[in-house]
Order: sequence, then structure tokens, then C-alpha cells
Amino acid sequence: MDARVDAPGGPSPILAEAQRGMTTSPFASLLRSRPTAALLAGIAALQLGLAAFGLPGWPCPLLHGLGIPCPGCGLSRAAVELLRGQWRASLSDHAFAPVLLAALQVIAAASLLPESLRLPLIDGVERLERRSGLSALMLAGLVLYWIARWTFARETLLLLAGRQP
Repeated sequence: MDARVDAPGGPSPILAEAQRGMTTSPFASLLRSRPTAALLAGIAALQLGLAAFGLPGWPCPLLHGLGIPCPGCGLSRAAVELLRGQWRASLSDHAFAPVLLAALQVIAAASLLPESLRLPLIDGVERLERRSGLSALMLAGLVLYWIARWTFARETLLLLAGRQP
């Protein structure tokens, strides 16, 4: 049986992969491109550095466009607090700070390691993602966390975003 699925514009390998039941690995795919990983690690380091010195960083388009704090609101500040050893303050600002720092370490490693170490790292991340659906779980968890913050801690969330409740 042919695994390719014909789409209106021709055969689609993406649809064929989905039909076979294979899951995607978005984080591993990002890591496979060394320039993309390096760029993302650099932007993240710049954002965290600016936050560490209390300087304005990347403005949140959701907050500035719609006035609604995004799911990552407070994450830069929380990551900096975590790096300073202020666990309680960090987790109070954003519970996903440890996840962010772990992901940034993997991204930085994938951009700096030699190929002999980099490829096994990426393959391991891909296996983890395929077996557990970790990326989808983290995304769903982040959205649920955001909803919970809006529902149960709206005033705190707005204060983190620099808005008056």
C-alpha cells in the first residue's frame, strides 16, 4: 500500500506521515538547524540580560496590541529570579520558568556542541517528543496555566504585566 496521500496540489508527504500515525517533533526540528538554534539562544540571552538589569526587553504583542497579558507574561522576570536562586519569587511570577531555562540550555547546547555530540542530543530530544508528546503537553499546560491565572489570580497577572487591576 502506498503511504503517500494525494492532495489537490499533488502528493503530500506531510499528510502521509500524519496518516501513518507518526507524531512530529517541533522542538527537535528547531534544534536540527544550528543557525536557528543559535539565533534563538542569542535572542533569549539578550532578553534575559535586559530583564536582569531591569531594562525593557521584547514588548509583548498581545499585551501591547490587545491589553491582555500573554501566557508567558512574567516569564523573563521569573527566569532571572530563578537564575539568582530566588525559587519562591520565580515560581510565584511564572511556574514555567524552570521549563524555559531547561529548554534554553538544550537550545544553547544544540547550537554550540560539535556534531558528534549535537546529533545524539537532538535524536534523544526527538525520541522523547515522539514517545511522550512533551511539546504538546507543555503547550497545553502553558495555556491551562494562563487560563488558571486569569481565573484565580487576575490581579496578580495584571500587576505582573504592568497594568492596574
